[in-house]
Amino acid sequence: MVKITKKNNSEIEIESEITAEEFGRFFKLALKNFKDNFEMPGFRKGSVPEAIVQEKIGEDKILNAASELALKDLWPKLIKEEKLEPIGHPEILITKLARGNELAFKINVAILPEIIMPDYKAIAREMNLADKPDIEASAEEVEKTYEAVKKEHPKFLENAGDEIKAKEAIKQNLLYEKNRRAKDKKRMDFLDVISKKTDIAIPEVLIEREIERMLWELQNSLKEMGLNWKDYLEHIKKTEDELKKAWREDALRRVRFGLILRQIALAEKFTPSEEALETEATRMLLSLPEDERKKASKANLKEHLVDRLQNEMVFEMLEKEK
Repeated sequence: MVKITKKNNSEIEIESEITAEEFGRFFKLALKNFKDNFEMPGFRKGSVPEAIVQEKIGEDKILNAASELALKDLWPKLIKEEKLEPIGHPEILITKLARGNELAFKINVAILPEIIMPDYKAIAREMNLADKPDIEASAEEVEKTYEAVKKEHPKFLENAGDEIKAKEAIKQNLLYEKNRRAKDKKRMDFLDVISKKTDIAIPEVLIEREIERMLWELQNSLKEMGLNWKDYLEHIKKTEDELKKAWREDALRRVRFGLILRQIALAEKFTPSEEALETEATRMLLSLPEDERKKASKANLKEHLVDRLQNEMVFEMLEKEK
């Protein structure tokens, strides 16, 4: 029997047990693991009788090892059977541990919080009715960019042909970048408005995880530029802890946006097609240097791409609402 108690909106306590018969199986497995690695004068490794191994190792140590094996085996099954969405590592408390008895335990774990969404389609429709800003590339901008390119990348002008063609190419590129930035801003505006009308309590573990991800991203970016992490901290005159503290609000915002996108994708049953995943994974592989491409796994890339493509499907839906 499994008893689940909701402690708050984002944490539960699971109370259950493993039968004595089933736990006995894990006790034997734990004892075998100790036996296989046990060494003793006069015996080959792994050939010491179980009774001697148990006496030397101690029953308590074998029981603890058995409980770890049992719970490691049970946890994924429990998640599936109870339809849980845990986040972070569970805290496990063994409440009964004895030879020939059932294994009783309690598990405290954070779960994805309940999200009460507003009518996001109505919000999108209202936002899409707003006047769209005119996006232009002025002659002054084109000329300024042209002079900069002529100075820094003269070969571009040689390939572009005459001055008129070069300026037209620059104009189109400026327009493309401005439209891309406007599109990105509109998407963030969608999320900002929807977020303000969404009822959601963010578990601390998700905020901490996002801060660690932001830290990893920055450290890797600096590494690619050949910069040292310690030198960077000295340059900005901040400690790592101060940096993490300063990022907290941004991390909270990123988590909220991620959960909202996920919830909309679930509600709309958005699932990227295998064809879309294959195409994008192939494109990403081809964009990598050859040595990195050989190490990369297309299966891992596809798994990573699912969320990205789902998010794109959500944004495309919001943009089309009229």
